[in-house]
Amino acid sequence: MRHLKVTVLFSGGKDSCLATWYALHQGWDVNSLLVMEPPSVDSYMFHYPGVKWTHLQGQALGIPVRSFVASSGKNAELASLQDCLAKLKKTEDLDGLVSGAVASGYQKRRVDMVCDALDMVSYAPLWHKDPELLLKEMLDLGFETYIIGVSALGLDEMWLGRKLDETCISELKNLQQKSGVHLSGEGGEYETFVTDACFFQKRIRFKRTTKRWAGSSGFLMIDEAELTSKH
Repeated sequence: MRHLKVTVLFSGGKDSCLATWYALHQGWDVNSLLVMEPPSVDSYMFHYPGVKWTHLQGQALGIPVRSFVASSGKNAELASLQDCLAKLKKTEDLDGLVSGAVASGYQKRRVDMVCDALDMVSYAPLWHKDPELLLKEMLDLGFETYIIGVSALGLDEMWLGRKLDETCISELKNLQQKSGVHLSGEGGEYETFVTDACFFQKRIRFKRTTKRWAGSSGFLMIDEAELTSKH
């Protein structure tokens, strides 16, 4: 009996990285990382900041990155994902798609729909798990994670570029109690980029970044980055 062959819907953020680790830990063949690049920041399904640097994460993991530009709009995004996944299923003989959904029914339902249409398994290993436990598990696994996008009450420009550590988690818990911020950022409150983890062969170093802030939200744009040795 062969191992399950999967691709991971990958954004470069903490959740898709942890979902990748779970899939590898299951002993599955992770053939590729499927990156959907949204044409603009106003995407319903896909992350905007950081995706152009996912190729470095793929190199650090030793897993090929398959990158596609998604069309704009709710239905168009879904159609793009289905078209790209259909191509990968055929060329890589895939059985399923792994996603990092934690609590977003919108994302999970649509990923499940696409997989059903293509007769593929939809695997969401983080689904409905305790967000605080997930964040702490990431720290235990050596995740080096940076916040590169914020859009929620209480998250100001100073959060951009912050490392996700115990202090950061504690402050997020306080914000959750005050304003309802989701600990995992599942409502788009914040977005992340992982530069290292226990299963990375190399780590990523930001060489140059730029903060872009407008009103009550913003991004840390990664202008230059490189792979470095972990030793």
